[in-house]
Amino acid sequence: MQRSATMERGFIGRPLRRREDVRFVRGKGRYVDDIVLPGTAWCAFVRSPHAHARIRSISTAAARQRPDVLLTLSAEDWAGAGHGELTVVHPMGFSDGRPMNAAPRPAFARDKVRHVGDIVAAVVAESRFAAESAAEAVVVDYEPLPAVTALREAVSPGAPLVHEQFGGNLVFEIERGDRRATEAAIASAAKIVELKLNNNRLCANPIEPRAYLCDYDPASDRTTLYATCQQPHYLRRWLALYTLHVPEHKLRVIAPDVGGAFGSKGVFAVEVSTVVWAARLLGRSVKWTATRSEIFLSDAQARDHDTVARMGFDQEGRIVAMEIDTLAALGGYLSNFAPSIPGNSYPQTVTGLYRTANLHLRVRGVYTNTVPVDAYRGSGRPEATWTNERLVELGAHVLGIDVVEVRRRNLIARNEFPYAAPGGRVYDSGNPPTLLERLLELADYAALRREQAKLRRDGVLMGIGLAAFIDKAGTGPSRNLAQRGGLHGGFECATVRVHSDGKVTVFAGSHSHGQGHEITFAQIAADRLGLAVEDIALVEGDTDQIPFGNGTWGARSASVAGTAIYRACDKVIKKALRLAAHALECAEGDIDYACGLFEVRGTDRSIEFAAVADIAYQGALLPAGDTPGLEVTEFYDPPDTNDPQAMHLAVVVVDPETGAVTLRTFYAVDDCGVLINPMIVEGQVHGGLAQGIGQALGEEIVYDRHGQLLTASFMDYAMPRAADLPAFHTAFIASPAPSNPLGVKGASESGTIGAPAAIGNAVIDALWHRGVRDIRLPITPERVWRALADAASGRGRAA
Repeated sequence: MQRSATMERGFIGRPLRRREDVRFVRGKGRYVDDIVLPGTAWCAFVRSPHAHARIRSISTAAARQRPDVLLTLSAEDWAGAGHGELTVVHPMGFSDGRPMNAAPRPAFARDKVRHVGDIVAAVVAESRFAAESAAEAVVVDYEPLPAVTALREAVSPGAPLVHEQFGGNLVFEIERGDRRATEAAIASAAKIVELKLNNNRLCANPIEPRAYLCDYDPASDRTTLYATCQQPHYLRRWLALYTLHVPEHKLRVIAPDVGGAFGSKGVFAVEVSTVVWAARLLGRSVKWTATRSEIFLSDAQARDHDTVARMGFDQEGRIVAMEIDTLAALGGYLSNFAPSIPGNSYPQTVTGLYRTANLHLRVRGVYTNTVPVDAYRGSGRPEATWTNERLVELGAHVLGIDVVEVRRRNLIARNEFPYAAPGGRVYDSGNPPTLLERLLELADYAALRREQAKLRRDGVLMGIGLAAFIDKAGTGPSRNLAQRGGLHGGFECATVRVHSDGKVTVFAGSHSHGQGHEITFAQIAADRLGLAVEDIALVEGDTDQIPFGNGTWGARSASVAGTAIYRACDKVIKKALRLAAHALECAEGDIDYACGLFEVRGTDRSIEFAAVADIAYQGALLPAGDTPGLEVTEFYDPPDTNDPQAMHLAVVVVDPETGAVTLRTFYAVDDCGVLINPMIVEGQVHGGLAQGIGQALGEEIVYDRHGQLLTASFMDYAMPRAADLPAFHTAFIASPAPSNPLGVKGASESGTIGAPAAIGNAVIDALWHRGVRDIRLPITPERVWRALADAASGRGRAA
């Protein structure tokens, strides 16, 4: 047998190039908007111009008379068809046992609209332009109502009520930790620091807008939906179970190439049910592709916290207590996963990598007249890290202790893992002190401080900021999720199919939309099967080809889907070994297998993997009792999530005349367990850093006091450009995750989590001697300029 060089060693840990890049750079990607079906009609939506208003009436008569209009739909039609409600799959109740005040996002607003962009009607026509033109002819009579967008105002007495039936704007209120012990520790602390912190609202803005194309075949009563989607099986399930009540076996969902998602394409989007419904009503295909403005008006947004927090230290700079009161915006309605982000992910990671002896945390989810909030890369951890790291940094400055030394004194030691954090999470494994030392070495921290001192003498405001944090990746066991009220599983499914020529197709229930699954999953399979990586193909994103899957979100693909592939491959080899032993007329225990060859130990007798595959499908030479074929389907339900960790260091230069912040250099050291493909992981870190930098320095969704969206285009929403991104210097250590046999941890969200805090700390470090103590996110030139002006005038408040 001629074995290639790539078969001579394992594939785990090798930086192999992504397969999909060739077709993408050649313009050969296949996205939903690229798919053309004959006779496709187009859907357009009528959206509210008001943030809060009663709907007196809706008239679609003029729209129906427009040329080429096929159908108009509204809440009245939806109710008449007997459709159900969009749902919240991860609820979060009050700490006193009351259920949350749940108002899921409706397909059509019925009596009231609750944010600008709320859908009140839909029009389907022969062309996109005809549909959009007819949508403008729909007449809606509104009675405007007072709106509320500010979180503190929303929980104040007399605030406008987004949902009157609840008597207030609270969705839930939870407490974590020990209030009395924390108050006592704060009271006895040698030094107490306090900050009022915001976490700016963001819009994900993937390069490909959301798009849906639904084709209905009346002859077979089969519906096929092409969707920009992270979770095709769950989208099918949600449509079947919650809204349209179409049997799942009659509905196929295909997610082809998806141009970015970051969480916004993992929710049960408000438009998709209508597109599918319209296709079934008309008996033909119907399409909708969002405009960029519709992304701002409709895509689930993110972050938006208002926090008051205190941290107490002893004389040596050790953290003795942390006290946090957070208001978390959830928008005008609840999106799928929204409550779990501030209610679950945020509390579990808010103390980060430090020993925090006492914690009291109160989180209140709040309705406001804004676009609903849901998952976005990081989901709760950037908010937690911003709170924790700004307090640690402030404490170090106030105590007069170097920021690195304060962290050294508080970091969890390697031998303390597994570590029970006061927020309710048990961290699985890690080595924070080594992370810190590796970061200091990578950045040459001592040299940076010397340079800073020299530049400061010359009037140059250079700052150095650190951030240490823990992530929460993967999914826990389905039983645990259900006990907390979750309506989704934590498992993943994979089918490994060996063809009769020995080549392999892996079918995975996850979905790749930038994560590089095509090569990463092939590396796992090739490693376990002992085959060339070129002989492994991957299929994802088609509910007719894959038994089931929970999709890609929460940095779960490698640890959960990867393990399902790993285990399925082992079972394939187990059967192949049995077939090889039968063919070689020996005991299974006498055979060694490596690199595609089964060999009888101590002899020259052998059989190739491809020949065993041929036996499996030829059928006549099978052992008694064995069935033809060589294929395994594995459902893997993980025992726990995993806990990636990282430390970031940012170097900035601030222009005191304009307030402009230049991010000069960024260093990041990650511990995401075993790296399957270091090149893929490094790319994920880089991408996350770009998004974290965007949040730190420019991106912000802004509403005026009437609820009007002021940042509804890239003219006003400041996405980071290439020139805003510095050189990235990255490194990795590995503390294998104990919860999966690969030892991998999630890596995709790290950059978004630490970058805002590291940059914020660096800016304050640059301006501390000028009297600036805090600046709101995003840290824009105008806010920096105002902070410097206020400090110079003695006002010294945050900008």
